[in-house]
Amino acid sequence: MKEYRSPHIALLWSLAIPGFGQIYNKDYLAGVLLVVLEFLINTRANLNLSILYSFRGQFWLACQSANLQWLLFYPCVYSFASWHAYTRALQNNRNGSRVLADEQSPSFIGQFIGVAAGGTLGIIYSYYIGPVLCGLIGMGLGCAAGFIVEHLLRKPDGEYGGQNSNKKPAE
Repeated sequence: MKEYRSPHIALLWSLAIPGFGQIYNKDYLAGVLLVVLEFLINTRANLNLSILYSFRGQFWLACQSANLQWLLFYPCVYSFASWHAYTRALQNNRNGSRVLADEQSPSFIGQFIGVAAGGTLGIIYSYYIGPVLCGLIGMGLGCAAGFIVEHLLRKPDGEYGGQNSNKKPAE
């Protein structure tokens, strides 16, 4: 039997640093790859310097110091790493020891997609408050939009709508 891994803890580790959730799940290859990718993007985009200038209120310097061609990768890598850690922990628990009632089906897919899209759009339109704060605002708005879209598409039984549903109607 596989060891139980909490999807929520895997998600929190991945939110701290992309790749740490995978390492928590003992998916070492993906974890190391995502940590290296995060480090590469962080250094090439000058993200830490841009964060420093943003928190000091020097938004023009934050925009000037950031390399947007590299920074545009960050929300997608961040969102993917979080989604991957969460769903891998769910899969591990389904194939292994125990599954809690709230872990029956993967959720938050819309939120992860929204975070990636919103963060990227926030960075693109970051003229006035810098790429870091605008990216964070975009991530928040994208997460909310993803939640709403996912909620609208999901049926009451937890499944998604569509013509190719394999379930037969209840008689």
